[in-house]
Amino acid sequence: MITLFLFACLWICTIKGMKASAPMTYVFFAFLVITAIFNINAIYLLPIAAIYAVLAIIGVFAPWPEITSRRQNKPIKRIWKHPRELFGYRIMNALFYFLPLPVLSWLGGTALQTFGPLIKSRQDTMRKNLEMTLPDCANDEFMKRVWNNWGRTFVEGLKFTTYRKHMDKYITYRNKQMIHERPQFILAMPHFGSMGIMALAFVNSGLRLAATYKQATNPLTNHILLQNYGYGNVNEEYFIPVGNAIPMVRALRNGEILDINSDQRIHDAPYIEFIGVPARTSTGVSQLARKFNLPVLVGHVERTHGAHHEIVFDEFVEMPHTDDENADILDGMKLVNDAMSRVIKNKPDEYLWLHRRWK
Repeated sequence: MITLFLFACLWICTIKGMKASAPMTYVFFAFLVITAIFNINAIYLLPIAAIYAVLAIIGVFAPWPEITSRRQNKPIKRIWKHPRELFGYRIMNALFYFLPLPVLSWLGGTALQTFGPLIKSRQDTMRKNLEMTLPDCANDEFMKRVWNNWGRTFVEGLKFTTYRKHMDKYITYRNKQMIHERPQFILAMPHFGSMGIMALAFVNSGLRLAATYKQATNPLTNHILLQNYGYGNVNEEYFIPVGNAIPMVRALRNGEILDINSDQRIHDAPYIEFIGVPARTSTGVSQLARKFNLPVLVGHVERTHGAHHEIVFDEFVEMPHTDDENADILDGMKLVNDAMSRVIKNKPDEYLWLHRRWK
């Protein structure tokens, strides 16, 4: 009975997105483990139950988490789907918490390399992308390496604080001096390697980074996404949801460095060649670069071995300036795409071939 009571209190706090729900979750599962091993008198659990009851009462009157789309506002999602996903994340995080980073990285890579190819839709998408762009790589052995890399990348996302604490151990740099060669620039990155680590290059650099990101469809897990990436010189208030142009313009006017992953397909965007094949491409990078007369610095994060990475700054791309603004924007984005294509061709197994880039 007390187990059901604790769980009900925990669920109320979870669906309202209360910060207290995180320690409540870990205490609850510790309680399950301890009671399964030892025969504990229920009277000793009353203080815990009282604390949970108080927090649940607060949760009843707490506001709902802010939503970012109408689809998130369905009752079944708010009451069941969203908290269930958050529970899954917290359980996974607790299980992996005590694993060393290299071991966790290996487990993630091995798991996705084994089971990823069984996800037929993603496997078919990857094969189709490779057949169009790099046909020599459209084979099962190469695709297993892609799955392995993204399995490692996913679980390494749970350990970004470890990278922050042990940068000298896990991170090296190439051409880092480039971030000081220009007073301001736009940083363009492909979905390549463990790209979230890029912010570490700006730690103690004196530069302020404003990073764009794709919001999670679950408002309960979106703040976790920000917490995972919110280190170095990137704070939560400097995260800009993809497609929100006003904060991007404001960041550039404030002299900040704007970080954009600019290689995903955008509906109704113009076709611009990418890895030798025309693909719908957002021109936001070239529009902003031309508007503010800024160069675009192309960079990426490359896996050297295991859980070790190298942050690489590849080249500056200068935007053309003629009387034809539209042509300048398209030509400038073509130059950025060409630079990112060279990065991908150099080490193609670290690119995100799983999304429908050339549909």
